[in-house]
Amino acid sequence: MSTYPTSDPITFVLIHGAWHDGDSWKSVQQYLEAAGHTVHAPTIPFTDAVGKTIHSLDQAVQSLLDYIEENKLEQFVLVGHSWGGIVITDMATKLPEGKIKRIVYHNAFIPAEGNCLFDLCPPFAKIFYEGIAAQSDDNTFDVPFPVFREAFMNDADIHTSEAAHKTLRRQPMGLWVDQVKNTESFYAMPPKIPRSVVFADGDCTVPFGSYESQAVKLGIYRFIRMSGGGHEVIFTDPEGLAKALIAGGRD
Repeated sequence: MSTYPTSDPITFVLIHGAWHDGDSWKSVQQYLEAAGHTVHAPTIPFTDAVGKTIHSLDQAVQSLLDYIEENKLEQFVLVGHSWGGIVITDMATKLPEGKIKRIVYHNAFIPAEGNCLFDLCPPFAKIFYEGIAAQSDDNTFDVPFPVFREAFMNDADIHTSEAAHKTLRRQPMGLWVDQVKNTESFYAMPPKIPRSVVFADGDCTVPFGSYESQAVKLGIYRFIRMSGGGHEVIFTDPEGLAKALIAGGRD
């Protein structure tokens, strides 16, 4: 096995982004576990027990809080990818103090008080995805393959891109328009929860500099750069991402 950053064992809770599920982390999880760490990668449910689409961010986040309680997780490093940055910020406002050892934003949106995901995207994104959702019966939307191929997996070959795209789910619109609230304590200085940013710098899903500029909200944070990777290094460079998460998550 190639050299990994030195670290005491870490318990990671990995939160996926829009369209993805917990299995999206599978390769990253294998590398982290091989390096001696414990990994949880829950799937955020997009439908409830009777098959109704979940459009409430509170309801989606509650499923993760329940998972943490059921698994009796303490002192874990909470990682969010992409839209998962919205989710982990909301989780941080609801979990008891001391549960989260460190929070890590991986190419992730970082909301200010009252923000929803669309507040952090270029204006065309809202028009584009609302148009797709309007054609559905349940106000959900996918990411068309040409968009995924060019913007999300710009560092991958066509076959890797197609395979990853086939794993994606339709995203409920409500989860992108619900606001994150009660963040004042989370953003207070000095940080109660140490925070890190793991950034693959070939990401072109949003204008260059957008993710880095959002990190200013974090105040004091650790910055780990992955050179050249795109938005989906979760698929294209899982070992490199595992190493970056250890560097970002360790004491």
